[in-house]
Order: sequence, then C-alpha cells, then structure tokens
Amino acid sequence: MLLNLRQVTFGYGSPLASPLDMELPAGQVVALVGENGSGKSTLLKTLGGMLLPLDGSLELEGRPLAEYGLRELSKKVALVRMGLVPPAEMTVREFVSLGRSPYAGFLDGRSREDEGIIDSAMDDMDVTLFAERKVAELSDGERSRVYLARALAQQVRLLLLDEPDAFMDIPRRKNLFVTLQKLSREKDMAVVLSTHWVDYAEKYADSILAFTSKGKLKFAPASRARELGLLSWAEV
Repeated sequence: MLLNLRQVTFGYGSPLASPLDMELPAGQVVALVGENGSGKSTLLKTLGGMLLPLDGSLELEGRPLAEYGLRELSKKVALVRMGLVPPAEMTVREFVSLGRSPYAGFLDGRSREDEGIIDSAMDDMDVTLFAERKVAELSDGERSRVYLARALAQQVRLLLLDEPDAFMDIPRRKNLFVTLQKLSREKDMAVVLSTHWVDYAEKYADSILAFTSKGKLKFAPASRARELGLLSWAEV
C-alpha cells in the first residue's frame, strides 16, 4: 500500500473534518471534491508533508510520513498548486528541469538520463512545442501543464494536484483526466487531485474523497460515490 491513513485529522489548530481512514495503492487516481473552503488544499498539504496531522497515523510506503527528510520526501511526493507566481525569466524547459533537482549531484548538473526524463515529462503534458518560451508569458492553461510536467520530471510515487484543471478549456480538461489515469498506471504512482468537475471525477477517477455536509469526509469507489451520498453536496 503506497499511502495509509488511520483516523487522521488535519487543520490549523482544530480539525476541519471527521477522522479519515484511507488506503491508496499505486496506479490509482483519487478525485478530491467538496465546496470551496471545505479544506481540500489543507488536506493536500497534509498528505504532502507540509502540515503535520493533528492526530492519527499517516504512512507513505509503510513508513510514517514525518520520518522522511525533505530531500528524500521530494523524491516520493510532489504537490502542485496552480496559483504559484511563475518565474520571470525562466523558460519552460528550464522550469521543468527543476523537477530533477532532488536527484542532482555536485553543482546541480543534469545527466543524459535526466534530460531524457525531462523530455518525456514535457511530451506527456504536451508542452514541448513551447519549450523555449518563458513560463511567465504563457496562458494560465499552458502554465498549468508546465507545472504538471515539472512534477512528472520528479518521478514521484504520490502526485498531489490542487485544482490542476482550473484554467483549462473542456477538451484540455478531459485530456488531463485521461492522461493522469494513464500515467498513474504506467508510472506506478498514485494521483490525488482536487477538482470541482464532479462529472469528470466520476468518469475518470478510481475513487472519490469527498467533503460532504457537516464536516464529514468520506472515501469510496467512484462508481459508488453518488449512490453512497458523496456527491449530494453538489446537487442542485
């Protein structure tokens, strides 16, 4: 089991939701859904080791997440937030290459293997054509794909995405879900992404983790999420 949570609560001082029990194997995509302000971003930060759980047990590959050092953890987990300010002068390729930093040796050099991994990540997210453009000059949707490419270049086991589809049009949004589903299987990693697009979550995610009414947090297979009431908060 890649990720294992037992009675985990999280938040800033007081819990934002009920205790969470969840087992997540590699090769799976989990859609994290709920109303604005429910705690999705805070949960992602907790899963990524940026915030300690208030209570409970959180293990990555059978080891408490808190025991990982920063460099070691950066080879296992990546948290991608689309609201980050882009670097002013950095090209797309330079930015994606930052994903290899946890593996770099003396003077942060890049090997031929590193360059191949960077090329593959850019191809996966369809950003190769504007590799030499500056990240700051891209549209929001293009920049989102570049941020994802950098995370893929890290070759992590757990990829955490905070609304990666927020600035994408419908065809790109659908392609993102299909791509993440494909990459999770091929690269033997787990993906947890927050999204407001419930229909895509039901169709393309393996499981849904939902902030429901009254501070409840529920986890279930995507095929049964609506039946079990995980999506009732989204119904008009």
